[in-house]
Amino acid sequence: MKLSDWIYSLSSTDHLILIMLYCICIYLSKITLETLIELYDEKKGHRKYRIQFRITPAILLSLAFIYSLFFYKILKEVFNFIP
Repeated sequence: MKLSDWIYSLSSTDHLILIMLYCICIYLSKITLETLIELYDEKKGHRKYRIQFRITPAILLSLAFIYSLFFYKILKEVFNFIP
Protein backbone atom coordinates (compact mmCIF):
# COMPACT_ATOMS: atom_id res chain seq x y z
CA MET A 1 0.00 0.00 0.00
CA LYS A 2 1.31 3.42 -0.92
CA LEU A 3 1.61 6.17 1.65
CA SER A 4 -1.00 8.29 -0.12
CA ASP A 5 -3.49 5.40 -0.15
CA TRP A 6 -2.92 4.84 3.53
CA ILE A 7 -3.44 8.52 4.37
CA TYR A 8 -6.66 8.69 2.34
CA SER A 9 -7.98 5.59 4.10
CA LEU A 10 -7.62 7.16 7.56
CA SER A 11 -10.61 8.59 9.35
CA SER A 12 -10.73 12.11 10.75
CA THR A 13 -10.10 10.70 14.24
CA ASP A 14 -6.94 9.02 12.99
CA HIS A 15 -5.77 12.27 11.43
CA LEU A 16 -6.44 14.12 14.68
CA ILE A 17 -4.47 11.55 16.69
CA LEU A 18 -1.51 11.77 14.31
CA ILE A 19 -1.52 15.57 14.43
CA MET A 20 -1.70 15.59 18.23
CA LEU A 21 1.14 13.07 18.46
CA TYR A 22 3.31 15.16 16.16
CA CYS A 23 2.49 18.33 18.15
CA ILE A 24 3.63 16.56 21.31
CA CYS A 25 6.83 15.55 19.52
CA ILE A 26 7.41 19.15 18.42
CA TYR A 27 6.96 20.32 22.00
CA LEU A 28 9.41 17.70 23.28
CA SER A 29 11.98 18.69 20.65
CA LYS A 30 11.61 22.35 21.64
CA ILE A 31 12.22 21.49 25.28
CA THR A 32 15.22 19.35 24.32
CA LEU A 33 16.80 22.09 22.20
CA GLU A 34 16.21 24.78 24.83
CA THR A 35 17.80 22.55 27.45
CA LEU A 36 20.83 21.89 25.25
CA ILE A 37 21.26 25.61 24.58
CA GLU A 38 20.98 26.34 28.30
CA LEU A 39 23.58 23.67 29.13
CA TYR A 40 25.92 25.16 26.52
CA ASP A 41 25.47 28.65 27.97
CA GLU A 42 26.18 27.39 31.49
CA LYS A 43 29.26 25.53 30.31
CA LYS A 44 30.60 28.61 28.57
CA GLY A 45 29.76 30.76 31.57
CA HIS A 46 27.50 33.18 29.66
CA ARG A 47 30.55 34.85 28.12
CA LYS A 48 30.07 37.80 25.83
CA TYR A 49 31.69 36.18 22.76
CA ARG A 50 30.18 32.68 22.96
CA ILE A 51 28.27 31.30 19.99
CA GLN A 52 24.61 32.28 20.15
CA PHE A 53 22.51 29.27 19.17
CA ARG A 54 18.87 29.55 18.17
CA ILE A 55 16.15 27.05 17.40
CA THR A 56 15.43 26.92 13.68
CA PRO A 57 12.34 25.27 12.18
CA ALA A 58 14.43 22.70 10.29
CA ILE A 59 16.16 21.32 13.37
CA LEU A 60 12.95 21.56 15.43
CA LEU A 61 10.92 19.52 12.94
CA SER A 62 13.77 17.08 12.30
CA LEU A 63 14.10 16.30 15.98
CA ALA A 64 10.30 16.03 16.25
CA PHE A 65 10.35 13.48 13.42
CA ILE A 66 12.94 11.43 15.31
CA TYR A 67 10.80 11.61 18.45
CA SER A 68 7.76 10.48 16.45
CA LEU A 69 9.70 7.46 15.18
CA PHE A 70 10.56 6.53 18.77
CA PHE A 71 6.93 6.89 19.82
CA TYR A 72 5.81 4.83 16.83
CA LYS A 73 8.19 2.01 17.79
CA ILE A 74 6.99 2.09 21.39
CA LEU A 75 3.30 2.22 20.49
CA LYS A 76 3.71 -0.52 17.91
CA GLU A 77 4.98 -2.88 20.62
CA VAL A 78 2.19 -1.91 23.02
CA PHE A 79 -0.67 -2.10 20.52
CA ASN A 80 -0.51 -5.04 18.12
CA PHE A 81 -3.03 -3.63 15.62
CA ILE A 82 -0.75 -0.78 14.47
CA PRO A 83 0.68 -1.59 11.01
